Amino acid sequence: MSNVYPSLSTPLHSRRLTSANVILIVIMLVSAFFELFQLDQEGYANTYYAAAVQSMLTSWHNFFFVSYDSAGFVSLDKPPLGFWIQAASAKLLGFSGFSLLLPEALAAIASVALLYLLVARVFGQSAGLCAALVLALTPISVVVARNNTIDSLLILVLLLAVYYVSRAVETGSVYRLLVCAFCIGL
Repeated sequence: MSNVYPSLSTPLHSRRLTSANVILIVIMLVSAFFELFQLDQEGYANTYYAAAVQSMLTSWHNFFFVSYDSAGFVSLDKPPLGFWIQAASAKLLGFSGFSLLLPEALAAIASVALLYLLVARVFGQSAGLCAALVLALTPISVVVARNNTIDSLLILVLLLAVYYVSRAVETGSVYRLLVCAFCIGL
């Protein structure tokens, strides 16, 4: 595989600003607009998950077990990583609808860039830009990113896993294969 397309390990100072990079930046700005514009008007989105994050902020026990109730008896039906990130955001920015939805919106924007990288490495820059644009503009992707369900983070972590497994296959690196397994485990 030639080094025409940058990888995640390519330093930022060595990347050139090409027309494809400018188009990718525009696509990411469009994605950021759709994900972030008036995000605070969404309220708490799914109030069940918002109440769980609020409960997680009350104690380490509730945080670790992703407990819905303040007694720490009932836990959520989803993996904890996304809710841990939402709880960290709520702790940092204060508990609000915006702080709960922001991590998912940022994960969706990062997914657009990562999808471009994955597709462009194999099929070329035009295909990568098309894939990134489709992900940025697909209505269900935008709706999911503006909700506090953890699906946008799941998409991002799985795209990272695809990146690392493809690099592991290309290079024969066991380390990259283990990073892929770690991403899937998350």
